[in-house]
Amino acid sequence: MARQTRPLLTAPRRRPRQILLASLTALGLAATGQAQTVTLQRAPSGHLTLPVQIDNTGPYTFLLDTGASNTAIAQPVAEALGFHSAWEDVDDVQSLTTLFSAERFTLHDLRIAGIEPMELNSVVIPVADDEPRPVAGLLGADAMTSPHYRIDFAAGELTLDAPLPEHADGRVHARNLLIGWADLARGTRGVRVMLDSGSARTLVNERLRSRVLNRSGGVVYHVGGVEGRRLAEDDVEAHTVVLRELAIGGLCLNSVIGLQADLDIFQALDWGNMPAMVIGMDVLEHAIVTIDRDTGTFELSAADPADACPGDQRVQVRADDEAGTR
Repeated sequence: MARQTRPLLTAPRRRPRQILLASLTALGLAATGQAQTVTLQRAPSGHLTLPVQIDNTGPYTFLLDTGASNTAIAQPVAEALGFHSAWEDVDDVQSLTTLFSAERFTLHDLRIAGIEPMELNSVVIPVADDEPRPVAGLLGADAMTSPHYRIDFAAGELTLDAPLPEHADGRVHARNLLIGWADLARGTRGVRVMLDSGSARTLVNERLRSRVLNRSGGVVYHVGGVEGRRLAEDDVEAHTVVLRELAIGGLCLNSVIGLQADLDIFQALDWGNMPAMVIGMDVLEHAIVTIDRDTGTFELSAADPADACPGDQRVQVRADDEAGTR
């Protein structure tokens, strides 16, 4: 059965100022003004990964996750780096399926390819020692060391200090998530979307399923954590949904098979009463995303000109829409 890596949305509970400063510290370390490109590796699942050195150990395989506002690390790996569980530095973390508590652990001297070393206050994910660990952690938005960067999902490249985006196709959420809008066939417009490269499949809520009026084939879908371990007690029941003429930013695809499931993340983003979806790697593998955190916007373009939206049919942000700043 398919396994799904979930996004992490950290909700600071005890020391929000320190957590905010951890992100700002990471942002201030590298800015060279010159583009730096890191070649990513592609896992059999389609996810993009990269080797990471931490405190002169490793390399560890981390998954590049646009659905994670904070970098996360598996507890056995953290323990090998000196972490001791005491439940003193704890925060709430929102995943696809649930809100749960997790400890924090500072990663010192974290290095990615030629990027300047950084220090990150990571989320620790409990995982049993005997469970398989395809990746050691998730690399979140707090690890991006430039205010503007580009991810070419098709080519498998991450570029820091990339050229600025030319279009505002979506907004950077207050917690560094990438929130946009999509159009579908038959007049379905303004569907909320979150770009989640940690998700193998595109997931839609019940409101969107009822809007497109098609549904087939129930399946049981595992929504797993950083190690593929499910933090929710039950599997997620999902139904396939055909998304026709999907347009996001400058990317237009004729048809995408999404999965409809009642996920907690839709409620966490206040999307329970509107059509919404989490855009996974099945769509992002066709895209190039350029993020500009200075303006709080991002551009989503087609990697292949054949998938580009024709003419002026680009789906962009509206000045009166505040969804990206909640």
